[in-house]
Amino acid sequence: MLPLRDINPAESTPLLTWAFIATNVGVFWHYHDPALLEEAIYQLGYIPAEGFSLKKALTSMFMHGGWGHLFFNMWTLWVFGDNVEDALGKVGYALLYVGSGVGAVLTHAALYPFSETPVVGASGAISGVMGAYLVLYPRARILTWVPPWFLTVLSAQFFLGLWFFLQLLQGIADHFINWVGGAASGIAFWAHVGGFAVGWLLSRLWKPRSPYVL
Repeated sequence: MLPLRDINPAESTPLLTWAFIATNVGVFWHYHDPALLEEAIYQLGYIPAEGFSLKKALTSMFMHGGWGHLFFNMWTLWVFGDNVEDALGKVGYALLYVGSGVGAVLTHAALYPFSETPVVGASGAISGVMGAYLVLYPRARILTWVPPWFLTVLSAQFFLGLWFFLQLLQGIADHFINWVGGAASGIAFWAHVGGFAVGWLLSRLWKPRSPYVL
């Protein structure tokens, strides 16, 4: 299922959300040539087997493996980011975004400590934005596309709760497949889970006294 938009207008211009989107698009455009992209993914992606690197934890969240990967991440950030930026302010939102991205790769690395496959993408950071949205706007409505042709409006609480449950379920399945020696999906579901949890927790701690709850 894909969130098309939320029925929850932002009260201020989401400059930081636009900046994150522009940075991600700009970085991908710079490296999108296949001759450059693979090398850049290994140079800038987070590789658990190499041990902790704050630099790579940061750079990895601005790298993407393809146009589809980039598009769906940026679309999701566009849907949820503006309201979270509204509620937490520029500094709080930036700290939540970066903190969730770092928490995401650390969660993945904790479960796959010997993996030599680079982790790239903004999805961990964006998962944190989604976790914050759940805390701040649980009753907001999300226009949702359920493939192949079903459109519906869901509460943020239902949409994001179901999304998190599916990430957790797929993460457990992937981990089991990897444990028995099978070919896992290649999607860092545990990074999504970790990023969402960090965003949820930070927004609970930083939630404004007069919360933006719809």
